[in-house]
Amino acid sequence: MSLMDRLADARRQPGHITPDEMDTTVNSQGQRSRIGRYRATTAHMLREGRDNPFKIAVPAYQQFSTNASADDSETFGLTHSVTDTPVTQAVVVWLDGEYYGTPDSVDYDANEITVTDPGTDSTVHVYYVSDKAASFEVRKAASNADSGSQRVFTGNLGLIHEAPQIEQPEYMRLNQTPLHPWVGTDMTVDVYLDAPYTVRWTDPDGDGTEPTNALLHLPAMIGQSEVQGLTSAVSADMGRQP
Repeated sequence: MSLMDRLADARRQPGHITPDEMDTTVNSQGQRSRIGRYRATTAHMLREGRDNPFKIAVPAYQQFSTNASADDSETFGLTHSVTDTPVTQAVVVWLDGEYYGTPDSVDYDANEITVTDPGTDSTVHVYYVSDKAASFEVRKAASNADSGSQRVFTGNLGLIHEAPQIEQPEYMRLNQTPLHPWVGTDMTVDVYLDAPYTVRWTDPDGDGTEPTNALLHLPAMIGQSEVQGLTSAVSADMGRQP
């Protein structure tokens, strides 16, 4: 039986690859950094085209401290621009480990937020969506570094974050090589970012906060088993890309 016959016979169901299933890491500002890695344990087929859109929002992280006066309304200036993105909350806030949610107000012109702390001296964890230019890329790769990798999506987050993604969705175009959509067992799907701001999937203080406004769900057909020969065939296929 040929590989294509085995792929046709393999059972799979629609799903998504999400940050919750990835090994996530903090980026290095101003450098291309891997911020997420998903390792496939079965045969996957990434879903492409307008019929399989995915929303993207990768928030910046910043922290502040409130003052010694309880119930004081305080304004904090963000280092980078914040944008009123149409697909998720522009800003979410945590006070220490307690979810605060949307700030009292967001000044998009001044890049400032206002928060009222019922306590004192709390750490303000802020996850906010920026329109700063940032290079975002998703690649699939073989576990053997010598086998290379292949791009499955690329974009500028500065433009994506401001775009009406409901009406103008982002989606993958997987037509460079015959097996471009396929990810074999033990292959990885890697997310890279080159941004001027810090991206974190939780805070550095151990408070257990998270960017609830982050969006990164790559559509895929999730296989229920391995497919013999797929990983080696995809590795060879990646070598044929132009």
